[in-house]
Amino acid sequence: MPSPIVISTIQGTILSIISNILAQFIKACRSNTPLTLNPTPMLTFALYSILSTPPNYLWQELLESWFPSYPAPPPPTSKSEKPAKQQHPPTLSISNTIKKFLTDQAISAPLNTLAFLAFMKGCALASGSHTSTSQVLRLVLLDFPALHIASLKLWPAVGLLSFTLIPVERRVVFGCLVAMGWNIYLGLVMS
Repeated sequence: MPSPIVISTIQGTILSIISNILAQFIKACRSNTPLTLNPTPMLTFALYSILSTPPNYLWQELLESWFPSYPAPPPPTSKSEKPAKQQHPPTLSISNTIKKFLTDQAISAPLNTLAFLAFMKGCALASGSHTSTSQVLRLVLLDFPALHIASLKLWPAVGLLSFTLIPVERRVVFGCLVAMGWNIYLGLVMS
């Protein structure tokens, strides 16, 4: 059986390809032209998903280890004191959830946006659309504020839902499902 990271990467890659196909379909409908699938953006989005899913999966595990959603109860303070039997489900740690959310938004959100832009612009450089690495860097820095602001309209809510309702081992898949819609938006904007 493949590892959870491999499974998440496969799922994310498939969803990226589907979202790019849908973006191309929407673009064809809007322009009243027949759909002719361009494999280049599909492969670019798929490759980005293959490269970005594993570190994001590990990041979610790291956040959970730093700020557990459901911390273990403290051990008994004396030898005569017996551990309390857990009669009710564990309680969500609000303070850990807030810390996890703020850490994720402060570190992962801008890094993922920069990585996405650098990858997409770098692929354009490789295909001959851009002339130099310095031009790619300039375009990344130029496009970052608008894309990051756009991402702040969606991803903080996704993060909050994820940290409060989704088990850690399912967060990347949940994110991939939401990313389907986001990738359609990006596919339309980046084309």
